[in-house]
Amino acid sequence: MKIKFLGNWSSHIIVKKRNVSFILDDTIVFDFGPHTLESILEKNIDLKKIKYILISHMHLDHYLGLPEFLWYRSTNKIKEPLVIIGTKGIKENTLDLLKSVNTPEIWFKDDIESIEFLEKGTDFIEIYKGNHIIPDNGYRVEYNGKTIFYSGDTAYSGSIVKGAEDVDYLFHEMTYTDGDKNIADYWRHSFYSSVINVFNESKAKHLVPVHLTKDTENYIRNNPVNNMLCSDQDIEF
Repeated sequence: MKIKFLGNWSSHIIVKKRNVSFILDDTIVFDFGPHTLESILEKNIDLKKIKYILISHMHLDHYLGLPEFLWYRSTNKIKEPLVIIGTKGIKENTLDLLKSVNTPEIWFKDDIESIEFLEKGTDFIEIYKGNHIIPDNGYRVEYNGKTIFYSGDTAYSGSIVKGAEDVDYLFHEMTYTDGDKNIADYWRHSFYSSVINVFNESKAKHLVPVHLTKDTENYIRNNPVNNMLCSDQDIEF
């Protein structure tokens, strides 16, 4: 099994960084921001292999690349089954986005209408609600004998702790440092210590901070903890 990072950054985007997204075994994509498709193509990932896209919430940096991906599927005649999972309204919002950019009607008929949209989990994907300013899904995925959890954007949440219990890898947003706790609380994001608390309470085996900023990237470097991994390198396990 392999996690390939397509981006690890927050909406505080800077040169040479891309919004958080990663792909498990070239099959399951977690979030799909504005430049995720470009990252997939650069890594020579076969888009026909992508079977699931898990959208944590419908903010620009986690979601707005999805219409581009669906255009790519249509223009390249990709017909393989695709399941998109998200919060309430994921199908309606995505179709509205596609219509707002004048997606050809023939693509809806031939390609997009065959895509399955879900607001619930599956036999190997569980949803745990986060604590963000809009509805947010955390995803627990059991795959080939391993379990991973992705928090989406969230302040500290008991639901997220429960979802991450004993997982092999916890991918948790860390937008702010402890010095910006008040800002984190206002936007319902996580800061360094709150993420460490989730990691310890969940007893996850490894922590991978994502949704970073320049400040949190430096803070992590200066305040490492055991079994914390960097999200700028792929993970094989």
